[in-house]
Amino acid sequence: FRLLCRKYGSNLAWTPMIHCKCFQEKEVYRKKFFNLVKGTPQQDRPLIAQLCGSDLELVLKTAKQLEPFVDGIDLNCGCPQSIAKRGNYGAFLLEQPHVLLPLVQSLVTAVHLPISVKVRILPTGIHDSLQLYQQLVHAGISLLSIHGRNRLQKGPLTGQADWSIVQKAVTAFPTIPILANGSMSNLQEIRACLEYTKCDGVMCSEALLEYPPVYLESISSSSSSPQHERIGPGRLQICQEYLQLAQEYPPNVGGQGSGIKCLKAHVHRFLHKDLQIYTEIRNGVCASTTLEDLMRVVQELEILHQRDNHQVKDEQLSWYVRHGVKEEMERKKLKAYKLELQKKQEDAPSLVECRDEGAELGCAMFEEQDDHGDY
Repeated sequence: FRLLCRKYGSNLAWTPMIHCKCFQEKEVYRKKFFNLVKGTPQQDRPLIAQLCGSDLELVLKTAKQLEPFVDGIDLNCGCPQSIAKRGNYGAFLLEQPHVLLPLVQSLVTAVHLPISVKVRILPTGIHDSLQLYQQLVHAGISLLSIHGRNRLQKGPLTGQADWSIVQKAVTAFPTIPILANGSMSNLQEIRACLEYTKCDGVMCSEALLEYPPVYLESISSSSSSPQHERIGPGRLQICQEYLQLAQEYPPNVGGQGSGIKCLKAHVHRFLHKDLQIYTEIRNGVCASTTLEDLMRVVQELEILHQRDNHQVKDEQLSWYVRHGVKEEMERKKLKAYKLELQKKQEDAPSLVECRDEGAELGCAMFEEQDDHGDY
C-alpha cells in the first residue's frame, strides 16, 4: 500500500502503528509488522516507524531494533480509540506528561534517528495543547504532526479539523517542521491548509486509504457543483494496481501485515461505493481467501462497470465521508419522523400535545450503530 501511495505523490510514509509490548512479547506479531532481517525495499524509503506504548523500556527496545531499517521513529499520541485507553497509549498519553515527556527524552537520547510525535488537541483546549507541544519541542523532537481534533472527535462526532492550532504551532515553534493532519481529501483542500497554516507539509490518512492519488490533481476545479468531477485514475484502477503490487510483495511475508485480511481491508476501502451497489461483489470480497480470489472478484466488477457504463468522472469519495453521510441520514430520518408526528397530531387533534419526548425517541430510534463491517 505504501508503494502505491508513493507512486501517486506521497514522499514520506509511516508504518502501521506498532504496539511495542506485542512487538517484544509475540514473535508472530513481530514478524507480521516488520522484517528484522531484510527491512523494507529501498523504494519504500524514506520510512518512519510509528510506535505506540507507554512502557519506557519496551518502547526503547523496539525503537533500537527498528533503527537500522528506517529513517525516523515516531511516537503515536494521536490514536483516540478505546483500545488505546486500555493500553495507555495514543492520544491518552497527552494527558500524562509525567509519562510522555521522559519517554520522548529517552528516545531522543538513545536513538540515532530523528524522533517525531503525532499529537491531537487536548480535551482542555488549544492553550494547554500548545504548552504541551512546547515541552515536546524542548525535549528534542525533530518533527511534530498535529491532528486538529481532540480524542473525543471520532466516528460520527469527528467533525471538521481545526487548522488554527497548526497555524499557532508554526508561529510558536519555528525551529522544527510542523505537519498538519485532518480534513484534507484532495489537493485543493491540501493547498488551502498549507496557505492557511503556513505549515511545512501535510499528513493524510483516511482519505489516502480510499484514494491514494490525494496529492495529485485528481478532481476538476472548474465545476460549480459541490461534487467535483474526478480527473484522476478511477477506484477500480487503483484497486487493480494495489493487487498487482500485492503479487510482488505478498502481505503475509516480511512484515507486510496480516495476509488476506490486510488485502481485503484495503479493497473494501478502495471499492466502498461499489460494495454498496453490487452485493454480489461485496459477498465475493468477503468470501475471498486468496489474492487470486480477490483478483477474480475485481475482474467481475470491471465487467459490471462496463455493462453499466460506469464513468470515472462521476466518482466521489465514499468510505472517507461515511460518518458525514450517516449524520445527514440521521438528520433526514429525524426530520421525517417529526413531520410524521406533526401530521398525526393534525389528523387527531384530541390527542395530548406531543412533548419533547418525540424528538428524544427519534434520536433513540436512529442513533449511530456500530461501524464494524461498514460498506
